[in-house]
Amino acid sequence: MKKLHLLIVLSIFNFQFSNSSPRLSLDEINRVGWQQFHGQRITLTTPLIVCNSFRDTVTLAPTRLYVPEENAPGLASGDSTALFAKRAFNEAQRIRLVCKAPYYLNLGATVRNIQATVTGERIMMTGQAPSFRNYKPSPRVPKSKPSDIRVCGANIQNYFVHLGGYASRNITPQQHALQTLKVSSALVRINADLYALCELEKGPSAPDKLAAAMNERAHKNIYAALHTDDTDGDTISVGFIYRTDRLKPVGPLRFAYHKPDIYAYRFMLQGWQDLRSGEQFVVSLNHPRSKRGEPAVSNQKRLNNIANVLATIDAAYQDGSYSDPDILWLGDYNCYRCEQPVQAIVSAGYEDLLTPDSLAYSYSYHGECGALDRAFASPTMESQVVAVHHLHWNTDIYYSAGFKSKYNFKDVNSSAPINKNLTPQAKRNLLFRYSDHDPILLILNLKQ
Repeated sequence: MKKLHLLIVLSIFNFQFSNSSPRLSLDEINRVGWQQFHGQRITLTTPLIVCNSFRDTVTLAPTRLYVPEENAPGLASGDSTALFAKRAFNEAQRIRLVCKAPYYLNLGATVRNIQATVTGERIMMTGQAPSFRNYKPSPRVPKSKPSDIRVCGANIQNYFVHLGGYASRNITPQQHALQTLKVSSALVRINADLYALCELEKGPSAPDKLAAAMNERAHKNIYAALHTDDTDGDTISVGFIYRTDRLKPVGPLRFAYHKPDIYAYRFMLQGWQDLRSGEQFVVSLNHPRSKRGEPAVSNQKRLNNIANVLATIDAAYQDGSYSDPDILWLGDYNCYRCEQPVQAIVSAGYEDLLTPDSLAYSYSYHGECGALDRAFASPTMESQVVAVHHLHWNTDIYYSAGFKSKYNFKDVNSSAPINKNLTPQAKRNLLFRYSDHDPILLILNLKQ
């Protein structure tokens, strides 16, 4: 190790007094220190992956960076040791490259042999962008047996019918038409029997309009919406869309949106019956509020959300509303695997279907991936889950800063009239970046 360190130091000394550009790996630079290269042009030989791209700065790392809260054991019990260590690890891997990057650069794109000038700690600058190999997510959807049940959980990012105000980001009617086209096209492509959706406008208008658009895209009248007419609390809700030829709702619908003592949240509980086999299962669809204000207060309120859902489920079984023990939890939980709200669900006896080694992600924030959109199952349900898939159609796709431009891709243009006779390439583009979250698809084999 001492010999290697000496060789690195000598190489740096020689390079500083020559006209050549040193070729060094990220590990070599980290061992010696970035300050040794300040103002010097180097070639970084380590292959890197794009973790974030915003305006003129691309964030790169040797691998995907995951939010520390996804894999920090002990966090749920208050031990932050692993959390701080993982944050430090992520920061040591992160390179910020200032350059004129292609506007269409997707997360997951790769680059090697970057030639740039070191301008700060893990910061490099170059006028001409290096040659990126862009990553293009596949539109492929996992297949299943005809007898299986397909369940999709998806945050569709503020699907509103009544436009205007913060929730709908003041998008124009034309942009909303494109949003409807993109969301309905993507959901139909997933070919689920049941969709558990977050960030619908509360009330019947938005879910009914989306179900109608899905019927139009499928050229069949098979989709229907299940929603509440609750007028209390937040304007953003959750809702179900289901295939009427495959499933039917059974038992009473239970829901909640706003309780002053437990923080605003969105929750629906509904039983479902497979029309082919007669088997039943129950879905708890949840969307706790995102982290706001004081972390400890926000965390406790989301814990209260989960406690209220657990109490509602218990009450539904005690009064005979449901009897089948097969229960799925779906939704956008606004927290990661090792955080207390998720662990509270696990502690209540539910299996987290996203295992630590699955490297699942459905969202990217500041260059770090994580699974905000999660799935849990009761013990009897877990054995009937054949597969769990995150379809990376949204998180990895580049979109320019600002809500209004996120639907604008190539020949699907938000400034042109919506043409439903789209080219094959345009139809493929419709599947991508219809939201800021990736959908999750579960394949169920309900057993007798």
